[in-house]
Amino acid sequence: MRIFPPDEEERAFRHERLRDWRAAGLLRADKAVEAEALAGEAPAHASWPLRVLLFGFGALALGALSALALKDLQGRVDSAFVAWVLAGVAVAAAEAGIRSLKVRRFGAEEALVAGAVLLVAYGAERAFSNGTRWHFSTAIFSATLALGACTAYLRYGYRLASFGAAVALGVFVGSLEYGERATRVMLAVLYAVLLALATWWPGLERRERERLEIVRFFLALSVPLCLNLRLEKLFYSWAPQPATDAFGLATFAAIFLIPLFWLVWGALDRSRTLLWAGAVGLLVAQCSVKPYLGLTRNAWDPAVLGLELMILALVLKRWLDAGPGARRGAYSSEALGDPGPGAAAGLLASVVAASPSSPPAGPDRPKGGGGSFGGGGASGGY
Repeated sequence: MRIFPPDEEERAFRHERLRDWRAAGLLRADKAVEAEALAGEAPAHASWPLRVLLFGFGALALGALSALALKDLQGRVDSAFVAWVLAGVAVAAAEAGIRSLKVRRFGAEEALVAGAVLLVAYGAERAFSNGTRWHFSTAIFSATLALGACTAYLRYGYRLASFGAAVALGVFVGSLEYGERATRVMLAVLYAVLLALATWWPGLERRERERLEIVRFFLALSVPLCLNLRLEKLFYSWAPQPATDAFGLATFAAIFLIPLFWLVWGALDRSRTLLWAGAVGLLVAQCSVKPYLGLTRNAWDPAVLGLELMILALVLKRWLDAGPGARRGAYSSEALGDPGPGAAAGLLASVVAASPSSPPAGPDRPKGGGGSFGGGGASGGY
């Protein structure tokens, strides 16, 4: 099913890990060269800026072609047929580019696949809905979009496709007319089940688990956010009605307990994804206390929150440093691979100095005069 051969997937995964380790300072330059040679030939891929640029160009071209082909069509069945034809052309172009040009993660082929999924979902909505019931049209579109995104992930392994499938499934559940409370619970259960599947799917290879880390973070964070009744009122200055009923109090407890569970799970499983999801979830829950209780916001609330976070960071650091060898299990307050406070600046300087495109160091190098806004040379002479 996967278009990329297993050996190419494995080589790409190994080179991604080596790049991450080298960027973190865990590998010296000579050892990195040896490891890259042992990992095999690196598959051709575009850098992130070029990849985003090519994705934008590909999406713009396909969007313009679709708009030109669909703008004068009046019938819903005709629009669906043309949309599906365009989707087939986009998929065929992506497949041909991957197979003949051996492109991998270049951006343009990803845009073609993403556009094809959207066109298939649009065609399904036009063909199987009369447009009179908004919820029914949304359900058809989102369900087809989720199915197409899942197919794209199984075929190409794109992270964007896995993320899109999770979002589309959430939109599908939200389009069902079960009321706000039932919909919130259904969304939380859906994302919890998807998180469990992405974590414990049997026979899932390590590189697939690594690829799903971004969607795991989204799923874990979305579970408490879906249950937060005051999420949309966090930035309001007036005091809303307090949540005093049983459902409101249950969700108030859940938005704290679920992120705490993510933190415990992440600490035991050594999962940075779950640790981040738990920390961000607790931060959102802390900001939701006053909206849930119906209390008026004060101008100094952000300062109090910042003070709480600093105290928490200091307490956590002291607790980690008090352990044997300044560690608690596998955790330490010092960054891995950084031998001292100035290691980050030293690592950055060594990377710049070792870059082939950097000018040679010496007395003839120009010295910046500094900038008047931030010292970065933005407005001063260089």
